[in-house]
Amino acid sequence: MFGGSSNSAANKSESAASDSSKSDKKSPSPDTKTDSTRPSDHATSGGKRSGNGSPPGRHHADTGTEKKRRSSGVGSKASSLIASAKNTLNFSQASRSNSDLNTQTSLQKLGKQDQSLAVPQGQHNNSAGDSTPGPRSTFRVGVWEDRNKKCRRTMEDTHAFLYNFLHTPAPRLATDPGSPNLKSHNSGEGVDAQSEHAAQNMMETDNGYFAIFDGHAGTFAADWCGKKLHLILEETIRKNPNVPIPELLDQTFTNVDAQLEKLPLKNSGCTAAIAVLRWEDRVPSSSSATGSQAIAPAAAAASKASEASKPKDGKTEDDSSNTAVPEAAHAKLKGSAQRQRVLYTANVGDARIILCRAGKALRLSYDHKGSDENEGKRIANAGGLILNNRVNGVLAVTRALGDTYMKDLVTGHPYTTETVIQAELDEFIIIACDGLWDVCSDQEAVDLVRDIQDPVAASKLLVDHALSRFSTDNLSCMIVRFDKAALLKNQQNKDNAIGVEGDSADAGGKVSEADKIVSSTKQMIAEGGAPAVGVSASNSGRGYDPVPVDDSDAFKPTTLDGPVEEEPASLDDSDQPEVDTSALPQPDAIKTPTEASPNTAEPAAKSSRET
Repeated sequence: MFGGSSNSAANKSESAASDSSKSDKKSPSPDTKTDSTRPSDHATSGGKRSGNGSPPGRHHADTGTEKKRRSSGVGSKASSLIASAKNTLNFSQASRSNSDLNTQTSLQKLGKQDQSLAVPQGQHNNSAGDSTPGPRSTFRVGVWEDRNKKCRRTMEDTHAFLYNFLHTPAPRLATDPGSPNLKSHNSGEGVDAQSEHAAQNMMETDNGYFAIFDGHAGTFAADWCGKKLHLILEETIRKNPNVPIPELLDQTFTNVDAQLEKLPLKNSGCTAAIAVLRWEDRVPSSSSATGSQAIAPAAAAASKASEASKPKDGKTEDDSSNTAVPEAAHAKLKGSAQRQRVLYTANVGDARIILCRAGKALRLSYDHKGSDENEGKRIANAGGLILNNRVNGVLAVTRALGDTYMKDLVTGHPYTTETVIQAELDEFIIIACDGLWDVCSDQEAVDLVRDIQDPVAASKLLVDHALSRFSTDNLSCMIVRFDKAALLKNQQNKDNAIGVEGDSADAGGKVSEADKIVSSTKQMIAEGGAPAVGVSASNSGRGYDPVPVDDSDAFKPTTLDGPVEEEPASLDDSDQPEVDTSALPQPDAIKTPTEASPNTAEPAAKSSRET
């Protein structure tokens, strides 16, 4: 736009005349006194103006009052805008704080009372916390999630897993002093010892815990179970070492239902699929469907039979399943015991657990749906009815955790199984919610992922497959891949075995992984570094590790001590914007649009006048 000196004065006059003729064609302005306020010909010719609206280097005395008025008006508007922005910033920050308090979930509020609910999400969005495999782990866990945003507005699935679940406790012997009063690390009586537990080493057990919870009517029940069910199960096992695990799973589900009934959001519920993989010393048993039985329950059963053969003396019998084992009976059974890998499962609802054995899909769960004939009869006997394959026309599942408002019909008692793992045949297990099984059969799922060794990649493949089949539900899939070589090595290494209380590797003074995670969280809170409560939707339904977000350029709110008052407008020349006119070309050096391009002279002049 800016060139060298002008070619001639004639060109200037011609340009001015052209601009004057163009201005006559312009529509009249509402202000009839345009002549007194219209800038000079150099301004209308498209030359660059200074900050106060005058051409550079021109300060006429007759426009001094107008310049002051314009300057004071601009300063007043600027001050008003700045004050308004600052006040809006302060008010929006306060509004945002109030909004955060109002939108806190029930789980976040309960986390202040029960700090085990404040455990942050772990790797792969693990609700149980950060759990990683140890050097002697014989399995690997992979998880993948998807909210299915085309069909679902929220993510209501939750999952949890542990690589070092509670070790298999030794049987309670009749000679053990005070054994019935064993305390759990997670019970209320053990809270004072949490700081000590946080400082202790975690024991490596190679016992696994895997769970998926599919929530309905909100995420509260699913999130709560993801944080608490494994803790309640560990506590139940500690207190009842001689009771078979299927019975303890049933007790745990019943206990969870009772605790959910005391909490808010009684209409929230969830289906659950739980698997516990652990090492056990087992003895042959003809009464067991698996052909063997763990030492503690077997010894308790033998003790019960021995007591039953004795004459009654009028005393009330204790719970036979938790009967103390005579030391002699335990020693006899231990001599013939064999270390085996056992998988226990429990489920309510329609989430499934599938075991791949030599390429064949074995279902270890039961679909509790309104369309099931057996469940329909149970609902009818309880006083309910099935409408459109739903309990009382509301719930599609006939068993669930939570749903307190119709607990008489929708029971929380699970379907349980017990399976001895065969290292040569068993390859992996799949735990997934009904979003997958609605569009995929058990065998099809096994065939799709059998040759994929990475459990995360296998889980993702199943989720993507369900999406391609137009599944309309949230999707969560967990795959536990067994390491055959490591499994056989641990099973045959009796001198350095792990997983059972009393093993040489099970040194004293160690705590379980769940205890360690909860203790570390409580210690963090006590030191003032309280973590955020993790929930199922914390990473928008992604089961993998979320990429860290760089918040260096994030919005940082500013607070003000008091309101900002608008400054009065000044009428002197000091408010005028300072413009260094020496750096600008003089009017004689401005090339007119006519000189630059005859075709663009008219639009440039018109634009200048409209401005």
